[in-house]
Amino acid sequence: MIKFFRKIRQNLISEGKTGKYLKYALGEIILVVIGILIALSINNWNQERQQKKVLNNIYATIKSDLGQDIKNIDKIVNSSESIEKDYLAIIDKTRKREDFLNCVNCRYVNFGFPDIKLRKNGSELLQNYNQQNNTSSDSLSIKLNKLYLDLSNNISVDLEELATNSNSFLEFVKYTQPWFADFDFRGTGAYSDAFIEYALTDLGYRNTAKVIYEMYFNNYIPHLKEYRTKSLEIITLIDEKLKNE
Repeated sequence: MIKFFRKIRQNLISEGKTGKYLKYALGEIILVVIGILIALSINNWNQERQQKKVLNNIYATIKSDLGQDIKNIDKIVNSSESIEKDYLAIIDKTRKREDFLNCVNCRYVNFGFPDIKLRKNGSELLQNYNQQNNTSSDSLSIKLNKLYLDLSNNISVDLEELATNSNSFLEFVKYTQPWFADFDFRGTGAYSDAFIEYALTDLGYRNTAKVIYEMYFNNYIPHLKEYRTKSLEIITLIDEKLKNE
């Protein structure tokens, strides 16, 4: 093809047809420019298609992360409903000695809480993608940032405070209460008379239950529920976005 165009140019020059040569040269330049523009357009289209594929995979990962978080939150919220009454029984002084005979959750009051580790793989992938491609954050990215920066941070603070108070109480009774060595934390064994007496009468036990109750049921659980609600909203937005692609 190149030899063909070169031969035409040579013939025009040799025949002295300068005007026609210039017109031909201009046309050739235009054809080259058009070819370059078409090649660039195809390349840009391929890049955009590849980027869209990567972005859609990231959104799918985020959706999977949020789905698993929701399942874990549901387990924690459901389990908290049964133990809340046991905290309140101690705080309100309505717990009786005979109640300990069939109280499975009494062993968990003041001694730990269900932890959660929120999944952030997809969110981190999206942040890296936006940085690498100089992509401005859209409404979905903004909602995700708010979810992970605000709510996730609140949940982390809740867990730290719960851990601090629960561990402090554990350390105290470990060195001061003779019933501690025989206490069955994970099983369903009977409670010792010494522990029952302690749980019903000790001021520190009741006050600790009050502190942990406030942190757990008035901060931690509400934050988890809010996180769940926001996660469902984001999943809906992701579904709509993928559907419209």
